[in-house]
Parts: sequence; structure tokens; C-alpha cells
Amino acid sequence: MDSLFLTLGDTALTLGIGSRQHPLPIGIATLVKAFRQRMPSALALENAIADVEDAVMPAGQWLPAGASLLQTADPLLLQLIHSATGNPQATQASREAIENLFEVLARQSLQPGHVDAQLPQSPEFAAALLILREAMHHWGMSTLQARSNQPFP
Repeated sequence: MDSLFLTLGDTALTLGIGSRQHPLPIGIATLVKAFRQRMPSALALENAIADVEDAVMPAGQWLPAGASLLQTADPLLLQLIHSATGNPQATQASREAIENLFEVLARQSLQPGHVDAQLPQSPEFAAALLILREAMHHWGMSTLQARSNQPFP
């Protein structure tokens, strides 16, 4: 089975499937701009969810049947794995752990001025979390796994 590899970019994501690379039209800087350079409000998060869904859902047609492991070498996604698992040595996180961390972000967005200690307070982190949560959900991925910072094959 072809490996699936996700790379975050400023204005596009790249989903690698085997040796093929598919750009997806959403990126970290795009969402940070939509968040107005700060942690997202509930409305900004809701609007961004729709934008991310529109960008990642079409990629489902390219995924090999039965694929469940999404790999990355992205440092921001590795930080996300650490936050989602509560383990600074972890190299993988389940979709459930990502969903739980996203729920923390959603709750925080409903409480202006509230800061949750489990969540790095960076709009880039919030953007990466949103992208990953939507990708894993819509692509049916059960695990995100970080691998060494080697370039994509």
C-alpha cells in the first residue's frame, strides 16, 4: 500500500501518496490571516472549518482503500503530536487524541480571554490542528505518525 505523507505549507498543503504529490488549496498562513494573527474566535474557527473541509475533502478520492496511517515530517505537526498525547517524546497520535485536542481549541474559542494550558497559544498551531483534524476525519485516518525530517521520497 502506498504511504500517505502530509506537508503543511503557507498557502497549500501537499498530500503525498506513494510517489505522487497532490497540492491542496489551503495553508497555515491562509488560516492565520483568517484568524487575524491570533487564536481563533468561535466564528473564525467555524468559518475556517468550512474552508478546510472544502480543500481536503476532494483528496479522499485519491486515497488507497484501507489507508489509515498519515505520516509527516512537519515540525508543527510533531509539536501537535506532543500536545495531543501529553508526551514530549511521542512520535504518533491517534485521531481520538487529535479530536480531544481540537475540542480544547473549540472550547477556548467560545471563551474570549480564556487560555487553556494544554494548547500552545499560537495561531499557527491552531491552524495546523484544524487542518489535521479535518484531514484525519474526512480521509478516515486513525493515526498520525512523525518520521525523521527526511525529504519526501
